Amino acid sequence: MKAMHRVALTLGLVFISAGSIEAAEAFGPVEEVANEVYVVNNHLSDVRVYAEDASGRLHRLGRVSRGRLKSFEIPSEVAGSDFRIKVFPSNPLWASPAADFGIKTGVLDFETDHQVTVWLEADLAQSKVEIDRG
Repeated sequence: MKAMHRVALTLGLVFISAGSIEAAEAFGPVEEVANEVYVVNNHLSDVRVYAEDASGRLHRLGRVSRGRLKSFEIPSEVAGSDFRIKVFPSNPLWASPAADFGIKTGVLDFETDHQVTVWLEADLAQSKVEIDRG
């Protein structure tokens, strides 16, 4: 019981002696990231990432290994209008980008959607898209 009182007393003294914490301010130019999409791959395999333009044409952005985060720059011809992000598992090999085997985001537009992050889950149906509309 005495040990418990000592621990409580010690923690109380630590909290009382702790000073206030101020947020650090960054100075200098702020670089605005434009035309980028982030993909966090928590799926069971590597994935292929595409941007689909308004006409339905797919533009290959690249691959994301399992357990990795990767950012992709969207080509200017795609980012200038409405587009979608499509993600397909690299396995099985028979899955083509034209098939509906995979996931796709809703319609995106970089004029209003400032940062887009796709969170892939082990079950692709449980994946989420986070959009910062500033």
